[in-house]
Amino acid sequence: MMKPFVLCLTLALLTGCSSLNQPKKPTPGPRPDGIVILLNDPSGNVYTDLRTVSTWQGNPHLRRFYLISNYNEPRRVRDNPPVYIASSRVINVVNCDTHQRAVFERIYFSDYWGEGEAIAKRGAVGQWESYPEESLIGIVAGMTCQIKPERLKPEPAKDTRPTLLGGFDA
Repeated sequence: MMKPFVLCLTLALLTGCSSLNQPKKPTPGPRPDGIVILLNDPSGNVYTDLRTVSTWQGNPHLRRFYLISNYNEPRRVRDNPPVYIASSRVINVVNCDTHQRAVFERIYFSDYWGEGEAIAKRGAVGQWESYPEESLIGIVAGMTCQIKPERLKPEPAKDTRPTLLGGFDA
């Protein structure tokens, strides 16, 4: 009588514990303070992270900030163990004098809001291109360029952590 009970209890514990280590599909938490929505799209939303506005490489005419993309449906990129991409973060740099911008290094994350484990990295070489002042990026650039350089936070350190799936260029 005791043997079947112990066997069932052991099996139940092993089954329950093995499911604890399996990554679950991410769900979005509340939007952190300082993150503002720019675009609502059927595939996801794009936000600007105003917490990270800084000069770029010490140049007082350049502003650096993150754009964060949250995907409505996290994409499964590996099956065993399951790995999902829920968001990405890209560095935007705007030139306050020439009204141009460049985009650098997109990192894909396991959680929303550009957080969690770094899954993959695309190291884009920034190419300067003009933007319309009335565009969403133009409005954000206009706001960030009004901030005096001495009031800006120091530029965040480069994200050098290794990614789960490595880097790729498209």
